[in-house]
Amino acid sequence: MTAADAPTWTARVGNPYLHGIHGPVVHETTAIDLEVEGELPADLYGAYVRNGPNQVYEPTNPYHWFDGDGMVHGLYFRDGRLDYRSRFVRTDGLADEVRQGRAIWPGVMGPFDFEKPRHYLKDTANTDLVWHDGHLLATWYLCGTPYRLDPLTLDDRGKADFGGKLTTTVSAHPKVDERTGELVYFTLAEFEPPYMTYGVVSKDGELVHQTPIDLPGARDPHELNITEHYSILHDFPFFHDVEVLRKHGYRVTRFDRSLPSRFGVIPRRGTNEQVRWFEFEPGYVLHMVNAWEEGDWIVIDGCFQPDPTIVAERGKGPLTSMLAYLRVRAHLHRWRMNLETGETWEGPLDDLNVEFCLPDTNLYGVKTRYSYHQYLPEDMVTVDFRALVKYDHEDGSAVRYDYPDGWHGSESPFAPRLGATGEDGGYVVTLMMNVAEARSECWVFAAQQIEKGPIAKAKLPTRVPSGFHARWVPGDRIF
Repeated sequence: MTAADAPTWTARVGNPYLHGIHGPVVHETTAIDLEVEGELPADLYGAYVRNGPNQVYEPTNPYHWFDGDGMVHGLYFRDGRLDYRSRFVRTDGLADEVRQGRAIWPGVMGPFDFEKPRHYLKDTANTDLVWHDGHLLATWYLCGTPYRLDPLTLDDRGKADFGGKLTTTVSAHPKVDERTGELVYFTLAEFEPPYMTYGVVSKDGELVHQTPIDLPGARDPHELNITEHYSILHDFPFFHDVEVLRKHGYRVTRFDRSLPSRFGVIPRRGTNEQVRWFEFEPGYVLHMVNAWEEGDWIVIDGCFQPDPTIVAERGKGPLTSMLAYLRVRAHLHRWRMNLETGETWEGPLDDLNVEFCLPDTNLYGVKTRYSYHQYLPEDMVTVDFRALVKYDHEDGSAVRYDYPDGWHGSESPFAPRLGATGEDGGYVVTLMMNVAEARSECWVFAAQQIEKGPIAKAKLPTRVPSGFHARWVPGDRIF
């Protein structure tokens, strides 16, 4: 059954990532002063913005969740009232397809055509949102062009070029240091060294530092971390096979258990020669919580996958392969590196299957006590967020709120209340969807009592498909 607001072509495509909680919508929406159940806190001031895939045209090849065109949803809180907007990210790839009235690129599952313009995959800018230099930057998971959006209207402001100096792509999750205003990123190369390039952008949006990073081959890290003085680069033994990509036009990932996981510590504006690499147990990490310095130690907390080889069903068809690949098995984990002695330590902080983790993002690079995660049931068919989990990183405890039957969540950032002093003095905001009723709501939790459930719910005028990453932007940056 196809939702009434979905593209008509989805009825012809039997892919679960085009139906249910993942089904795309056909329209952009603006709604003012939403209907609220309960009472929105008057000291909740700012915007919840979330990016995600929303496929416009019928795919020409097997569809992957990562393929959809970027659509940003914004919820704007001010004076106890709430407005909503949704807008497509006006990427070059989407503009090409609009002109032709059809899909042009094949999607993540290939096969790829290396003669396509710009890249063999469409840069959809559908992955994350970062506030920097007065704009929202929409990014892409394979490293792409940052597209600038007006943080209030979500209108297109063109591509970011960092003062005309950007000559590479930018990673999906660049980090902004709120103390300096700097944006830190990396980019990757698939066929030729340098396989990684590291860069720093000033608070005024100008590229001020860039250096190549030596890696032993093409790699697929998704994240990086910052601390007060350093950046931490990732090198995991889970990466695509370059020869298969080159010869056959498919991205096939492999896990080499004989290789260690590595973190490279580089001074904020350091060079390749200054990188110090530390080795840990093999595995993979999609998303990290945070990193910070404790004397000579650097501490990193994140969602570790000790065995990312859940692609064992590859070979049974592209759809089966994708569903297996997206069955994430991750838990909260800690890594420690001593810059003076070279010592390392690592260990699990919990065993619950969680991902899409966020601390207070204004505190990236300094020690944080709390983080907010999504629980993923191990029997899921598609990626499905079924509970909100709050971790205390000091005592290892966790509290959770299981979403009621029929409701499915989104990544949930922390929103500090006006005048708050404690790290969890504020709220947690998320987008929810009810599949049976084909509708969505915004839920607001008190951060210190998330286990008690939402304190306010706002009805949205449209269904919002599942998405990737969300961000809280303080009101003084928007209104």
